Amino acid sequence: MRGRLILGIVVVLVLVGGVGAAVYLSSRPSDVTVDQDLDAVQAKIDAGEFEAAKADLEAILAGDGENAEVYFKLGLISFNLGDYQAARDHFNMSLSLEPDRAAAVHHNLGVLAYQVGDMDAAMAEFQAALEADPEDADTHYQLGATYLVLAFPMGAIEPDAGRFQQAEDEFNRALAAESDKPEALVGLANIYMLRNDMEQAISTLERVIEQSPQMREALFALGRAYAAVGDTANAKSTLEHFLDTDPPAVWAEQAQEILQSLGQ
Repeated sequence: MRGRLILGIVVVLVLVGGVGAAVYLSSRPSDVTVDQDLDAVQAKIDAGEFEAAKADLEAILAGDGENAEVYFKLGLISFNLGDYQAARDHFNMSLSLEPDRAAAVHHNLGVLAYQVGDMDAAMAEFQAALEADPEDADTHYQLGATYLVLAFPMGAIEPDAGRFQQAEDEFNRALAAESDKPEALVGLANIYMLRNDMEQAISTLERVIEQSPQMREALFALGRAYAAVGDTANAKSTLEHFLDTDPPAVWAEQAQEILQSLGQ
């Protein structure tokens, strides 16, 4: 089994640093008993019962200390609990026990690096993940988001042209691997907005909202884009819709400021 845990999406015009952390989930049980145990653990993870799942995995390790899947799931749980060092150690142990996990482990190590602000390490890990799995849409998106942040070093007014182009290229590669991937479309919309191509940004974001009507990042960016072109009615309705999604406080404050400037 393989899936993704989406924690957020880059919205450069608002918060340079909000990456879409798509974490690999994997299941490769070695026998029927472990299969059943890991299914039960995965149910607890899906329900957000991370401490209970962690205890179950540690019990499995007591009888099988070299189970790569158990270490991998412990990495996921530690990530969700905010213990990034433990997550890193567990992922690396999983990789050492089962080298063909390289794509998943390097991807998740990239997410961890991003979360602690080490963008160079994040870039290297995502690149390593793509060496193992060149067609993975999530990793192309994550690398593009990392490049987009790197395009704006501290104090920069204009983006680094090379990094900016790399970001766009990776978002397009993500879409080539998975058409209509909403995170990649939002990334491209940020590119268009930063180029002041609001028409293209709006059409791209409207495409996202058609398939994901409650996607906060798309709603926020679209509301800003409408405001930038003077479409007050659509800006107000879109930002009000965004506020109804109970967004993070810093985004909500900015949306309220825009609405006030529009006469709301």
